[in-house]
Amino acid sequence: MIDRDPHKNTSLLTRRRLLQAAGGVTFLAFSLTEGGAYAATAQDTTEATEAKAIPLFTALPYIQSGPSSVKLVEGQESLVIAWQTNGVPATFALEYGIASRTESQAILTKKSRKGDKAAEGDQRTNHAATLTGLKLNTRYQYRVRMNDATLLEGYFTTRKPRGVKTRFVAFGDNSYGEISDRAIAYQAYRARPDFVMNTGDNVYEGGLDNEYARYFFPVYNADTAGQRTGAPLLRSVPFYSVIANHDVHAQDQMKRPVADFDKAADSLAYYTNLYLPLNGLDPTHKTSIIGAADRLDEFNDCAAGRFPRMANYSFDYADAHFLCLDANVYVDPNDAALQAWIEADLKGTDAPWKFVVYHHPAFNVGQSHYREQHMRVLSPLFEKHGVDVCLHGHEHTYQRTRPFKFVPGDITKASNVNGKNRLVPGTFTIDRKFDGHIATKPDGIIYIVTGAGGKHLYDAESNNNPAQWQHPEDDNADYVVRFISDRHSLTVFDMDKSALTMTQIDEWGNTVDRIRITKA
Repeated sequence: MIDRDPHKNTSLLTRRRLLQAAGGVTFLAFSLTEGGAYAATAQDTTEATEAKAIPLFTALPYIQSGPSSVKLVEGQESLVIAWQTNGVPATFALEYGIASRTESQAILTKKSRKGDKAAEGDQRTNHAATLTGLKLNTRYQYRVRMNDATLLEGYFTTRKPRGVKTRFVAFGDNSYGEISDRAIAYQAYRARPDFVMNTGDNVYEGGLDNEYARYFFPVYNADTAGQRTGAPLLRSVPFYSVIANHDVHAQDQMKRPVADFDKAADSLAYYTNLYLPLNGLDPTHKTSIIGAADRLDEFNDCAAGRFPRMANYSFDYADAHFLCLDANVYVDPNDAALQAWIEADLKGTDAPWKFVVYHHPAFNVGQSHYREQHMRVLSPLFEKHGVDVCLHGHEHTYQRTRPFKFVPGDITKASNVNGKNRLVPGTFTIDRKFDGHIATKPDGIIYIVTGAGGKHLYDAESNNNPAQWQHPEDDNADYVVRFISDRHSLTVFDMDKSALTMTQIDEWGNTVDRIRITKA
């Protein structure tokens, strides 16, 4: 329980003094409810606390997977709980333990970074607490303290081992300060997932720190759950993502995508806000960064080794393995080092289910990004190692393909990095028997675009209109079987070792698509 004794120095501080974010201020008094939300009530500060300078919070504590092992090993789990404040100094501590005990203390680090108004002295401090030696599938309580005062208590559950049922949600192209962002966050929260798998473009338009502070954290770490407010999701479940085009906000003189730290000191916030596994390769083709040396040094210090390694990574959860890749236009999927790492990763897991996640969909029939087909060259590698489902964003729609196998023809344009024409023609072998209801064992990979997470929707004319779902460049192959573009939506996966159910939920909680996939 949270201590509310007015005579103790551990009383909760008021959120009015602690939280500053777009959308207004409320109170910080948090207490856990059975549903995992935090009830917000007004609290008085003590004289001892009131006398100290109190930093303003731009992000309340949120859960991240951290650089944990890919494999699931009992007693070797790790996790990061992070938060952000302005430049006012404070002494923090994070205590944690099983059930109601909080006898362990996390290792804390803090990194400073200039904000979007760097010339005016805007400064942000990123705090990260690393928790180690955790058990699998175990609920832990945590307590964040500042200047000897308890701010909040929360909980999280560690990754599940093989053989344990799990649920996760997937969506992308989400945070832009619109009501649809909040609706999707609320539906994700209602699904009670074990984790979130984002398909890229967490924030718009430029992947900046200030955009995370305005559009991301207030929505997915809101105090209360509601259709118009968002949900308290991040404070109790991990949020995975992949780097995408809107994480790289500028262009160089050759019109190539770059992160320009002279234009925005808080660029590439994917690497400073997220703490994801670091088991990927140091990529040959990576995000270019330009700017004054001191700003680049500050970014690299704040990213603390996550740039550029966190662009590609993988992890296990329960009976699934997830391979997460950078698919931006500067990537060449024909790169031998990248393909060797992908093959070793997929070959090295014994997970019954294999997912690949990258932002730019290799197979989609939308009008906006159809020609960005460079990642198609990896499909034979995915098929060779038994990938079941590929998840994407980029197209602000929901698209589901039939299961199919693909043999690329001319792959030269896939290496046309930063180019607009990256068509990869080839031969489709489509499984038309699979319906996801009676025939549930697919012959091939199912590709899902779940990019209707909040940003404005694309291709209204293609909604439930199969006549629009074919392209002559693909010999009019009918590989797409569902296309929904008249509403925002997210994907819910329920999984055990032999069966997988995928349900598409719209922003009002209605089921708009559902299939079942089996191994037997």
